[in-house]
Amino acid sequence: MIEPQFLGRMEIKEGATFEFLCSEGRLLLTMMGPDIVRVQIARRNMNYRDRPSYSRVPLVGACEVSLSHENGYWTFTTSHYTLRLQFNPLRFTMRDSEGHLLFDDVDDGGLQWRDEGFVCQKRMLGDECFYGMGEKAHGLNKRGLRYEMWNTDDPEYGPDSDPLYQSIPFFIVLRGGVAHGVFLDNSYRSFFDFGHTQNDRYSFGAPGGPVDYYIILGPRISDVLDGYTRLTGRPHFAPRWALGHQHSRWMEYESQDELLEIARAYRSRQIPCDTIVLDIAYMDEFRIFTWDPHVFPDPQAFTEAMRGLGFRVMAIMDPGVKVDDEYFMYREGVENDYFLKRSDGSLYIGLVWPGETVFPDFSRREVREWFASKYAILAQTRLSNSSWIDMNEPSNCIYAGLREEYSMENVVDQYGEPWEERLRNVYGFNMAEAAFAGLKRSYPGERPFILTRSGFAGYQRFAATWTGDNQSEWPYLHLSIPMLLNLGLSGVPMCGADVGGFFGDVSKELFVRWYQLGCFYPFFRNHSCISASRREPWFFGKQVESIVREYVNLRYSFLRYLYSLLWHASQTGCPMMRPLVMEFQDDSDTYSLDTEFMLGPYILVAPILEEGATQREVYLPQGVWFSLWDDTRTEGPARIDVEASLERIPVFVRGGSVIPVGSVVQSTDEYQGDLVLWVYPGGSSTFVLFEDNGVSDTGPMSTVKFSLSDEHDSVKLDIGPRIGEWKPPQRNLVVQIHGVGSSVARVLVDGRTTDVMKHGTISEFRMPDDGDERHIIMELA
Repeated sequence: MIEPQFLGRMEIKEGATFEFLCSEGRLLLTMMGPDIVRVQIARRNMNYRDRPSYSRVPLVGACEVSLSHENGYWTFTTSHYTLRLQFNPLRFTMRDSEGHLLFDDVDDGGLQWRDEGFVCQKRMLGDECFYGMGEKAHGLNKRGLRYEMWNTDDPEYGPDSDPLYQSIPFFIVLRGGVAHGVFLDNSYRSFFDFGHTQNDRYSFGAPGGPVDYYIILGPRISDVLDGYTRLTGRPHFAPRWALGHQHSRWMEYESQDELLEIARAYRSRQIPCDTIVLDIAYMDEFRIFTWDPHVFPDPQAFTEAMRGLGFRVMAIMDPGVKVDDEYFMYREGVENDYFLKRSDGSLYIGLVWPGETVFPDFSRREVREWFASKYAILAQTRLSNSSWIDMNEPSNCIYAGLREEYSMENVVDQYGEPWEERLRNVYGFNMAEAAFAGLKRSYPGERPFILTRSGFAGYQRFAATWTGDNQSEWPYLHLSIPMLLNLGLSGVPMCGADVGGFFGDVSKELFVRWYQLGCFYPFFRNHSCISASRREPWFFGKQVESIVREYVNLRYSFLRYLYSLLWHASQTGCPMMRPLVMEFQDDSDTYSLDTEFMLGPYILVAPILEEGATQREVYLPQGVWFSLWDDTRTEGPARIDVEASLERIPVFVRGGSVIPVGSVVQSTDEYQGDLVLWVYPGGSSTFVLFEDNGVSDTGPMSTVKFSLSDEHDSVKLDIGPRIGEWKPPQRNLVVQIHGVGSSVARVLVDGRTTDVMKHGTISEFRMPDDGDERHIIMELA
């Protein structure tokens, strides 16, 4: 034990930094703006500056910090928090500006060194809930559970499986209705224990690497996500077509005509669809960046024929390179020493789809640039500006019984140091970075869409994701909800699950219920395994086809709302698919609720998750709620039983909503006509509509702000001016007021009475959408 020493204060670009020397080592505290604190601790023989961060983006975070030292405590105060530090043992206590206790290290010290690793321990006070952690199984609230971060291909994962494909060492703590986040910037096999081992504390640590974590203040969950994505990068703004319905299957093709027939069937049956996705069988003997010449003799003619039908073609890309001296990827990689090696200098060879396989070392910039350059090959065939990158944990052996034989434990990096313990978890992240760079280069001026199975914190800058190889069973339908909600609470808003399940045959009922849920996923794809039954909706009969069509139509009518949510996510990190706790943070009944969710701020979805069920209980939080189907009004908070025939699931709209919608189209390329606003009285809110051409990186865009409020016996809607250079084709602005029936007595637009049409529970009026500011008062009888 040594007497702590204060070594000084530095003003750096990231914020005010304070350095101490203590028994535990060297401590560095950086106040990165008023809402983020960075904690770095290194043993005396280590340097906390010697490891690059894969997750971080540059952040300017200056803020005013006062420091005092009294009675053995060092106290740091900003406008947002007070952080108290003591030594021997090292302990932190933090409160926000309102006095709420955010975290408090355990009495015997918040840091313990263990061999080459460490563990940090914080007290639990009894009411904490834990969210985030990326793609993890179990329920929404992670309290009482323990997780590890180790990117793993688990083709038969279940509701209790861990670890899985991705590692996002970030979590949100909700205590007393106040939220804060913790991000551990460490790529080793870290662990997180939320009261599983000891119910009076939660802990996190790793077997190696730096003690380098960030505390991100709320008080709202949305504030935490804003801070986290400022730190690790805002989510990539995907092109609009990525929100469309996608059809995918791992299948062996006799010819490209099979795929063209599927596309024609979607069009003739009037089921909207935007993308046909090619799994591994499109390649020439699984060689990446190639086409099977027998199935696709002219790939460009094939992709152009698809575009003529209004479809884009997206193809899978694995990291593994077939061992073949005649294959250009293998030959170039060997010549330039681009592949992972064993400690004896030999190539590491795995066993994947091509047979013997080698793996690019994506941790090296020159290897990423080489891989990125190859996307030009596919761009020449007019594939869409996209890449589905798979098997990138990396999955190094497809045969479970042989995985020990193909262990990567003795793989080394370019400096001869062990590769797996430090770099395995960022392999998929680095591949996504390479794919992103390649597509940006090959399709200049356009926004790419990348779908990755694996990743690390910060990969949202490059890619979307899905929940991997799920199964066509009812528990996986439910499991998809908390998995996607926690991905959204980890900075990854564009996410989905394979609709219908990947492995196994799916029943008609489960297929319908999955489409009814899946049409509300941010990423909406029907995908299945080669051994599973076919998944085209018409294979299940006319009733199923009709129901699927209705829900896909509903999805496409919401495109303007969805696209605006996607843009908003790219600006703030706020997820599209949200747990109710995010919108109703003061309502403890929402804290562990994962059988229903919000799509954006307005739409509550309560899917049917049990076989044979024709009704379910729905919890509606405080406020006014309207049934999407018939505008029936319910006052919350309430628990209600809702009928749910095979054709229906419960969906509710929050009072005070303004939802921009459009006409149903068969692909996102088609124009949706008049701008329709669904207005639901009973509350106040604002919503920003974003519009552009759907693909451009820096092209013209525009925003319009809608503000709704109830004022005594009237509803007021303020429409802001269109801001930006993008101009829509000539159209009307149509306002539909729901749930009021004949009670609308008069509508004033900028002080002038306008004609109102009434049909059922809806009153409707229209005006030219000229981009001007409008002030509308709807007087109720």
